[in-house]
Amino acid sequence: MKCVAWNVRELGNSMAFRGLADLKRSFDPDIVFLMETKAENSTMEICRVRLGFSSKLSVDKIGRSGGLGMFWSDRVDVELLSYSRFHIDVKVVSHMSKIWRLTGFYGDPDPEQKHHTWTLLHRLQGFSDLPWLCFGDFNEILEDAKKEGGRISPR
Repeated sequence: MKCVAWNVRELGNSMAFRGLADLKRSFDPDIVFLMETKAENSTMEICRVRLGFSSKLSVDKIGRSGGLGMFWSDRVDVELLSYSRFHIDVKVVSHMSKIWRLTGFYGDPDPEQKHHTWTLLHRLQGFSDLPWLCFGDFNEILEDAKKEGGRISPR
């Protein structure tokens, strides 16, 4: 089972789509989670078809930002558990009948809202006792040495 998360930064842009198509061709993932698609459902559907995925879930952009998407192949069954502008949470049944939970997560980039990001993640944790993979872009810097520009955030 192969899963990929990618902060695509605008899926409607032809270079981003080509990158996603190359990723699909190279790795043949079962599930792809996309963040910052800056796309609406109709664009996501066109991408799903062009990439050859069997199904999708999408959360529309708000204004000029955001947007999430999840594509998957016919090798897995996916059931939506919950979603918001910051996550898509699903139950996955793999081709070997293994049942597990996958959460594609995108942390709020606004430093003033970080506490909401972590509250959401803690709440999601308690929703199920299935084996859980949570992946994505948490918009968190783990080491001050990795930060470029701006103030160092307090932890």
